[in-house]
Amino acid sequence: MSPRTSENFKEIRDIRKQQLKDTAIELFGMKGYAATKISEITGKAELIHGLFYHYFKTKEELYVSVIIELLETIIDTINKAKDESESPLKQLVWLTGVTHSGSLKEGVYRHILILQALYSDLLPQQVKQEIVEKYHLMVDLIAKIIEEGQQVGEFIEGDPEELAIYHLSLVHGLLLTNARKTEPIKLSVDKVLRQLKPYTQQGDS
Repeated sequence: MSPRTSENFKEIRDIRKQQLKDTAIELFGMKGYAATKISEITGKAELIHGLFYHYFKTKEELYVSVIIELLETIIDTINKAKDESESPLKQLVWLTGVTHSGSLKEGVYRHILILQALYSDLLPQQVKQEIVEKYHLMVDLIAKIIEEGQQVGEFIEGDPEELAIYHLSLVHGLLLTNARKTEPIKLSVDKVLRQLKPYTQQGDS
């Protein structure tokens, strides 16, 4: 096999694997892990059923793969916020905007999928522990931004981890509420972050 042919083959393989992952996120998010069949995933992805096993051994392997990948993407995005500005407030402004960018439906599916995995009894304990640890790391990284913001007066006083959880709850709640509305509201980053800002900074961007 020539290098060119090998490269093309890998590209096709990567595209098909991503098709399965994207479809799985939608179906797992919409129907849940247990109710989703492999045949539904391959059918919606418009791939031959047997091709599934060229990429994943089981449905569980696919499920775990997309969960871990979603969490790692979020963690990478939080770390990237550090490069956007030296100001912790502006880092959180950027991060909040990115969180609500893209397809609302896809954002909801990703959020639901992560919550399902955190409370699932269907996964092996070792896998479940890895997912929980990555989720906690996500919270810790946001708490670190808030803590640094407190030190320079950009955020209110309080336990950084608790404030990070409040912030995530509001962001996720808006995502889910918007998904149920016929005409979703336009996200106001300033209003989302108002709960974290000292009174003297209210309304500042």
